[in-house]
Amino acid sequence: MDIPLSDEAWQRVSHLLPHDAKQRFGHQARDPRDVLNAILWVITQNEKWHRLPTYFPPSQTCYIKWLQWERAGLMARILDKLQVCEG
Repeated sequence: MDIPLSDEAWQRVSHLLPHDAKQRFGHQARDPRDVLNAILWVITQNEKWHRLPTYFPPSQTCYIKWLQWERAGLMARILDKLQVCEG
């Protein structure tokens, strides 16, 4: 699987991650595609969150989203649809 997500790969999972563009706590909500790209980078590179390259959203943001999506069972569904193997 290529990172960043291709348009075709994003189409397979975008319905699972609706984008709420409302501001929260004075900040614009991050694009879920950008966050997912970061999460997939960590998973496929078998890296630590603090090593996330700066062109991704902040590592704390991505880690929190990963936790939320993992607890909701979304990450398993996303990884299955994208056929990604963890670490």
